[in-house]
Amino acid sequence: MANNNGDSKIRVLANQSLGPTAIAFLMLVIWQVIVVAFGVKEAILPTPWKIIQTTFIHWELLLTHTWPTTSECLLGFFLAVIIGMGLGILLAIFPMFHSTVYPLIIGFQVVPKVALAPLFIVWFGLGTLSRVLMAFVIAFFPMVVNTYAGILSTDPLMVRMAHSFSASRWTVFCKIEFPNALPYIFSGLKIGITFAVIGIIVAEFVTAQRGLGYLIVFAEGNIDTPLMMAAITVLSIVGMILYAAVVALEKLIITWDHGQKLN
Repeated sequence: MANNNGDSKIRVLANQSLGPTAIAFLMLVIWQVIVVAFGVKEAILPTPWKIIQTTFIHWELLLTHTWPTTSECLLGFFLAVIIGMGLGILLAIFPMFHSTVYPLIIGFQVVPKVALAPLFIVWFGLGTLSRVLMAFVIAFFPMVVNTYAGILSTDPLMVRMAHSFSASRWTVFCKIEFPNALPYIFSGLKIGITFAVIGIIVAEFVTAQRGLGYLIVFAEGNIDTPLMMAAITVLSIVGMILYAAVVALEKLIITWDHGQKLN
């Protein structure tokens, strides 16, 4: 019975991935045909096949620049998760803290993050710290808001019932509120990891001497569009892998039926 269930899940996943894969392949074929048919110059738009060739030719260069981008992105993301979840919990539990701090968080969020990159250079220099902080400030807000909303979405009847059985505030949070908030938190994680990738690339455009963002700017300066597109392709793959890792962690941790799951 267990094997049958496992096989059925594999078949469902295969069917779900078949459609997007077919559409992506069709789009690549159309792209290839249009570029070749209209004689589009390589410097303007290379064919998918040329991008694949460039990726394999320069795989060592791309791999060398992928590691700093990925590691700094993860550092900024983990920082956003820790601080964002902590603030979200405090906002939900302490009304006074919410009324005092939440307007400041909103005010900070509306500031265009790209405008912060030059300031980070002045404050923290051209090193890793400024790029990690850029990833952090972009990924931070979804974690705060989703954690806060998840805790507030807890059924008040369950909370009152727990208090009627003399449950402490800590017990209510650990046993009821936090588990209830997990689907919201993972929604924030999925948004946050994609934002962190954007943040690290924005920072690398401005400050880095390594990383995929730096490689994109370098290729653009040399009018090497195939290399630029190859770096963008690798960056997209990294982003999808990180997103898939968050989804896999969600399925590992949330094993119960939590109703309409947020995606």
